[in-house]
Amino acid sequence: MKLTIGKLNDTWNYTVNLNNKNYYLRGVIDGETVEANIQKNGLSILKIINASSNRDKVKCPYQEVCGGCQGLHMKYEYQLALKEQMVERLFKDNKLIPSNFKVSHIISGIDNHYRNKSQIVFGYNSRKVVSGFYEELSHKIVNVNDCLMQDELITDAQKKIVDLIMKFHYTIYDEATNKGLIKHVLIKSTNLSEVMIVIVTNEDVLPGSNNFVKAIISQMKNVKSIIQNINNKKTTHVLGDKSKVLFGKDYISDELLGFKFIISSKSFYQINKYTTPLLYKEIVNLVKNKSYASALDAYSGTSTIGIIVSPYVKKVTCVELEKEAVNNAKENVKVNKTNNVRVFQGDATQFINNMERSHESVDLVLMDPPRSGSTQEFMKALKKLKPKEIIYISCDPHTQVEDLKILINDYTISKIQPVDMFPNTFHVETVVLLTRKNSK
Repeated sequence: MKLTIGKLNDTWNYTVNLNNKNYYLRGVIDGETVEANIQKNGLSILKIINASSNRDKVKCPYQEVCGGCQGLHMKYEYQLALKEQMVERLFKDNKLIPSNFKVSHIISGIDNHYRNKSQIVFGYNSRKVVSGFYEELSHKIVNVNDCLMQDELITDAQKKIVDLIMKFHYTIYDEATNKGLIKHVLIKSTNLSEVMIVIVTNEDVLPGSNNFVKAIISQMKNVKSIIQNINNKKTTHVLGDKSKVLFGKDYISDELLGFKFIISSKSFYQINKYTTPLLYKEIVNLVKNKSYASALDAYSGTSTIGIIVSPYVKKVTCVELEKEAVNNAKENVKVNKTNNVRVFQGDATQFINNMERSHESVDLVLMDPPRSGSTQEFMKALKKLKPKEIIYISCDPHTQVEDLKILINDYTISKIQPVDMFPNTFHVETVVLLTRKNSK
């Protein structure tokens, strides 16, 4: 069938209604004319009849089967324009900003080889061992060994690790039988070119681990940490509760805006090695010259944000639930000698409720919740705490606007800054500054 493409949705698909059923077509750009065909899982492009001037040549051989990157067929400048427009429309449609409000021009870095973390899954395809990533919205493994988005240090490590796993004749985990040794390999890298390798196993013992580790470090000089993680549960979670260090320390180190940070296997760290400094510079620009007496970094992780803003605030309090991240955060505070930063383990909602009950005040709250957003309980507690300003960092503006609806009667949105942390995907980071009404 011949189709003229109209407006794409926010996940960069085009919706076609046929016989009262919606079909989604990916890999197109508005204004194009294409020939498409109905298949089991939706529509697929047979031929592009009239291509958009915003179309780019796809350089990834896995584009059709992986689905991890939804915008490789688009010129990068066009991707950025789509994201900026989407953020502004979303906030206006939800009546969070007036019609004349302009979202700041999107901040961006380099659009490939930016990912500093990779989760490689192992399995079988027609009895043949495969390793790579799950196909989008499925549990089918795409055999990928050279991802265009990964840091090249990670790609090199991935190829060598997969080869060594085969050479050591380790068995591969089979979901159907719940048997086999190797389930996943998690690889992290830093701007200091340090690499961490986490071997996730279905069993407690990794046979020949000493020789396996020697083989890894002989081939990869940048590897500073090798960890075995045991995950013998049938679960979608990559990492289990138990880990042991096979080589080096249980963390790797990074530097960001002049500060040093340690990154463990489980701790959250921003995924984009090039754009993360730009994101944090934006946060610093919003904080400096404000003379805050106190700041609360909720969902603080390893306290990167709290530490980075500490030169501009008299006292910073960081709250995080994950124990390993809290341990990393306390070490980060020591390493950077940020004596005005305190780190607490606990639930952020309970923490600010206790602050409010104790009549404690805070000038600034920084929050960077997961993609699913915060909770109504947290947002209501935040509203009662009445900070002068809030900086809400989000990797999904759709969940962000839902959270902000709870605050908008008491706060004015002063700035919305999109940041492209996820090039070649429809995802976008947004930094929103909220100022309390009548706070003077």
